[in-house]
Amino acid sequence: MTDNNRDFELEQALRGAFDENVRLSDEASARILANLTAAEAQAQAAGQAQPKAKAEGQAQAQPEAQAQAAAFDQPRMQVIPGAPAPRKKRPAAWKIAVPVAACLLLVAIGVGVGTNLLGSNAGMPVAETEAASEDTMAGSANSYAPDGGLAYETEEAYETFDTLEEGAPMEDFNTEEYAAIEENGFVSTVTRPLSTCSADVDTASYCNLRRMINDGYSLDEIPDGAVRIEEMLNYFHYDSGEPVGNDLFAVRAESARCPWNDQTQLLVMTFTASDKAQTASKGSNLVFLIDISGSMDEPDKLDLLKDSFGTLLENLGPNDRVSIVTYAAGEDVLLEGASGDDTRKIMRALNRLEADGSTNGEAGLEMAYEVAERNYIEGGVNRIVMASDGDLNVGITSESDLYDFVEEKRETGVYLSVLGFGSGNYKDTKMETLADHGNGTYHYIDCVEEAERVLGEDLTANFVPVADDVKLQVEFNPAQVKAYRLIGYENRAMADEDFLNEAADAAEVGAGAQFTVAYELVLADSDYDVADVPDLKYGSGEAAGGSSTDEWLTCSMRYKAVDDDKAVRSQDLVVDADSLTESPSDDWVFASSVIEFGMIASDSEFAEGLDTGDVLDQLDTIRLNDERQGFYDLVEIAW
Repeated sequence: MTDNNRDFELEQALRGAFDENVRLSDEASARILANLTAAEAQAQAAGQAQPKAKAEGQAQAQPEAQAQAAAFDQPRMQVIPGAPAPRKKRPAAWKIAVPVAACLLLVAIGVGVGTNLLGSNAGMPVAETEAASEDTMAGSANSYAPDGGLAYETEEAYETFDTLEEGAPMEDFNTEEYAAIEENGFVSTVTRPLSTCSADVDTASYCNLRRMINDGYSLDEIPDGAVRIEEMLNYFHYDSGEPVGNDLFAVRAESARCPWNDQTQLLVMTFTASDKAQTASKGSNLVFLIDISGSMDEPDKLDLLKDSFGTLLENLGPNDRVSIVTYAAGEDVLLEGASGDDTRKIMRALNRLEADGSTNGEAGLEMAYEVAERNYIEGGVNRIVMASDGDLNVGITSESDLYDFVEEKRETGVYLSVLGFGSGNYKDTKMETLADHGNGTYHYIDCVEEAERVLGEDLTANFVPVADDVKLQVEFNPAQVKAYRLIGYENRAMADEDFLNEAADAAEVGAGAQFTVAYELVLADSDYDVADVPDLKYGSGEAAGGSSTDEWLTCSMRYKAVDDDKAVRSQDLVVDADSLTESPSDDWVFASSVIEFGMIASDSEFAEGLDTGDVLDQLDTIRLNDERQGFYDLVEIAW
């Protein structure tokens, strides 16, 4: 058998063994082999630089090694689009068989368990899980390769690898996970006059987006599922006045011509909760549930977490109780029922934390609820504050199981809020599930300043509840509004019949918290064509009962007042042409700019022709405070 035949058969055998474990394309396999071959050639070439005394016994091997190294020292060739990539001559396969086999085995094992074992993750685009639930996510979670393509494939994915520059280290594949979002489209008011959703006061998406942009990611590299426009809107404060009478919420509605479509109107409604809560005066029972697994051993994770909780402690007093539960491979109660003003004792416990081991979130949650129940304050604030990167890999790991777990625990009266930290392996899907179904809020901490905001400035709004199960239902008048599009809130949608169902879970809203809901409206006299509206026998605009009024819509709220034994209350807001203005307020202009930027970042089908320059031009027309100036600067970086 000739050397060429032997090399070919050995290469095919190795490729076959690898493909048995990981389904890669021929092109990707060839690239891996070429990279490994290059590394081997470099190692051999480096050996030639050893002192002469050590090289005498290798004199005969030098010509061959030099030839191999030279084959990979050629300058990179320009690749013409559409043309096949030029193939480089490889050294004899038998000379690299052992290192190649070992490396391929490591890659196969790493892919098999969803983990890359090589290098660092610096500068990698963020990965998006294209699945709506964990049940489907298990078969479709994808990680991104250095070029933004998928690093390995599953049943519904493909793979691609970048060819690395000679001598460059292999990088970790980013394993961040985000739930796929199917953007809301226009809905005919004739066929569906009701729009129902749960309120949302989370802000995590904006801060996570800010982290990505500041880390150098382009908007094209940011996964669409990481962009939730309602959370971007919620990050900022707007003027909506004070609640009236027994109402717990102040509501303001304003509409003007849509900046990205001159044939539609943009309606922005801001809801602000009362900042008066009896529960705040009765003390807080706070359980810090802290992830100290090995993945938290990063400056932007455990170190930042310690600084963040230090901010929270500055706002606690003698009526408050503080406990610390940690989890990694197992769980541990580090501190229980300490007085909130014993800052030194609490900080000593926090500063002793070190990251190591796997992540058994189930055990940690179980223990945290037990501790919270033992220290329960009747009529006060009882809340677990979980801090993690969400990379749960022991015990309960799926969204569906986490959903069931926290829904059951919610009956204890203990709220669960979530603080997200870090990058590279961040699991947004799990963090959002825990907060949404644990009756809590979800925030992402990307810097100390954000910690001071969430745990200091907005502490009451984030941790002291005034209303539970806050739901919205908007009824549109088909005689005045031809179609509507709810912007954001895709994962907060509710069945229309659940609006009156008191057993149906919805959002918890804290004292003084705000949330914003925006609709793009196609008024009856607009020429904008949204879809084919069926000619219904019983459902025309006149038959719907809307022709006798000029009202556009009625927005109804239902919620359970926390300080009133969870009594169910309701509020209504009627919106008509009086909300329409030719000179919108700065609040409206700013909110519309945030929406437009979110549409661009999420590659919205309604953002065609828009760019970040349009957003900056719009922001240039209004006054910006420090908070809003931060958004302007972020858009400018992304531009």
